[in-house]
Amino acid sequence: MPDFTLTPDFAIEEEVKTKTLISEAENGVEQRRGKWAGPLRRWNLTYRNRLAADYQAVRDFFINKLGPLVNFTWVNPNDSAQYNVRFVDDSLKITRHDGPIYDFEFSIIQVK
Repeated sequence: MPDFTLTPDFAIEEEVKTKTLISEAENGVEQRRGKWAGPLRRWNLTYRNRLAADYQAVRDFFINKLGPLVNFTWVNPNDSAQYNVRFVDDSLKITRHDGPIYDFEFSIIQVK
């Protein structure tokens, strides 16, 4: 079971990143090789109009993981696969609206 289970709003922004090293010889011939064994994924998750319980759960989870320091598991709703991820940033931005309604968003990135 994943460590982080709060389902984000749709659409989920997903980025697939590869790392390719390109060496060019003096005669113009290129040699290419992948620096990583496979692609890494990054997701931007958005949560709108959430109640205080969701806000507290995300805030406490972020604090317990020390922001991007500690990895955790998460299931991507797009493909139902579980990934080992971490927060991208050292800060978590949360907006409170009238009453106990909150918006928050953050990015997570796959780690190997």
